[in-house]
Amino acid sequence: MCGICGIVNRNTPPLQATLQQMCQTMIHRGPDEDGYFIQAPVGLGMRRLSIIDLTSGSQPIFNETQDIAIIFNGEIYNYNTLRSELVGRGHRFVTEGDTETIVHAYEDDGIAAIARLNGMFALALWDGRHQRLILARDRAGQKPLYYAHLPDGSLIFGSELKVILASGALTPSVNLQALGHYLAMQYVPSPETILKGIHQLPAGHTLVWEAGKLTIERYWQPSYLPKLNLSDAEWIQRTRATVTAAVERHMISDVPIGAFLSGGLDSSVVVAVMAQLASERVKTFSIGFDVAAYSETDHARRIAERYQTEHHEFIVSAQQVTDVLPQVVYYADQPLADTSLMATFLLAKLTREHVTLALTGDGGDEAFAGYTRYLLDKALAVYRRLPSRVRLQWVDGLAKQLPHNPEVPTDRSWIAGLQRLGQASSVSYKASILAWGSFFTDGAVRQLVTPEVAAALGRTAVDVMAEQYDNALADSHLDRTLSADFITYLADDLLVKADRMSMGNSLETRAPFLDNEVLALALHMPERMRIRGTTQKVALRRAFADVIPPENVQRIKRGFGMPVGAWLRGHMAGYAREVLLDPVTLGRGLLRPEGVQTLLNDHMSGKADHGQRLWALLTLELWFRGVYKGVRQ
Repeated sequence: MCGICGIVNRNTPPLQATLQQMCQTMIHRGPDEDGYFIQAPVGLGMRRLSIIDLTSGSQPIFNETQDIAIIFNGEIYNYNTLRSELVGRGHRFVTEGDTETIVHAYEDDGIAAIARLNGMFALALWDGRHQRLILARDRAGQKPLYYAHLPDGSLIFGSELKVILASGALTPSVNLQALGHYLAMQYVPSPETILKGIHQLPAGHTLVWEAGKLTIERYWQPSYLPKLNLSDAEWIQRTRATVTAAVERHMISDVPIGAFLSGGLDSSVVVAVMAQLASERVKTFSIGFDVAAYSETDHARRIAERYQTEHHEFIVSAQQVTDVLPQVVYYADQPLADTSLMATFLLAKLTREHVTLALTGDGGDEAFAGYTRYLLDKALAVYRRLPSRVRLQWVDGLAKQLPHNPEVPTDRSWIAGLQRLGQASSVSYKASILAWGSFFTDGAVRQLVTPEVAAALGRTAVDVMAEQYDNALADSHLDRTLSADFITYLADDLLVKADRMSMGNSLETRAPFLDNEVLALALHMPERMRIRGTTQKVALRRAFADVIPPENVQRIKRGFGMPVGAWLRGHMAGYAREVLLDPVTLGRGLLRPEGVQTLLNDHMSGKADHGQRLWALLTLELWFRGVYKGVRQ
């Protein structure tokens, strides 16, 4: 696991001092060593966290003739198979790790070799023979890669946004379009970033720089067609075998390994399989909260006791959140309002005290249709057909009069659900996640921001999701929604959170449910094996029903949110007011002061629960004050 960066100029060779400065900015991603390659017109740099091949895996790594060089962030789980093929073709290896496999595969197959990689990765490969730089990201987007293409044709890239800024080659301004998307989605969708002039390379894409010009192409897209014609028993058997094999591949390591354990189905399956495969006790790590309704440590303990894991848990308080929030915003790199960001950071911090690598359940909901809103979408389709008078005047009118208790998670509150109906029924069915999960609708965004910002907004967040829905390689509403979620929410929120918060603690995390073979199985699975009646993840639940306690198998999906609504009325209330009403905050010219004041007043008085909205604004302002305090608007 590493951080990578580089510069390729058309006219002058990069300076090693610049590359060193860029690498220093991401030392948390690779505290073990650094490495550089400079040969006009390209310069490559990396920071390494050693996981596999601890003694000979230093980067950059070259081919036999030293005219192809690679820097690599991630892990390739099928590298032994690829290595055997390449040795059979006559290639000579000088290391034992996975990175060198990519170099030799490229020699034989060119860019097409990237599609054969089963793993999580961001890579940069310099082909000196053709004076060509190739960047690529894994299929799901588990590892990040940012770039800036300058007017003179130069290209700067790095694992984090701030790495590019550290080059000193550009001073970008705030991307107001991306700001609007952030408020509506709680994250910035790729290829945008919060800064003009810097982009994210989307998941499943390659970028080729040659003679100052860029070519960006998609090499993989989730395809849900055709469906495989198997019996229920065959689906269950294949699911058990495929997931088990994936977990085993993801356990390959030369350093201590553990697992995040929430007690939900996905993490429970991962830990159960690890316990069966491991030669020693599995180390598991859980986190809870000082607001009881949000804490699910009992479910995690049940799995830990079943498999006699070496279990560790940590209870998060509002004070701890306040103390580390600026640090978390720094590591997040871009504004990210997912409240579970804090919990993930603290969980990773606890885990890193014991291991260097942890497996997670990330991707299970997107692969096997685990979000409750997939069920709610069906009911919503019926609700939409009611007369608008019933929906807007009766149901919405009643819902607005009901109080909401911020100490009860939104996904467990029938009042919150009723209050969501109005928004859900008015948002396009193509944007399921925004119908049920957006805390600032596109209309609310325009009301909150200043007229100058509103005038700069173009394509809405709903437009972003609808485009992905329409472009999906699928023919059902569920599969199109799953595809849109996979490409946007998973890649740009959940996996960003997992990568930044773990790497902020120099911890590697791996997600077996995002293994190529697991995805290939799940994508071609018929709906009946994902959702049947009110049961979700049908195939996964049945496949592991004999190794998971019934209470964990039968649990419905719970979010990993934090009690920010309660905290912002209690311990963090003064802090939020101080930051959000500060003249510096309001003087940025982005938010209407009266809009911010109304949100605070209504939340503090109990008139409404604006906890998530205030959290998004708080995170945004801390981003301005921290990492990018020098960025001009």
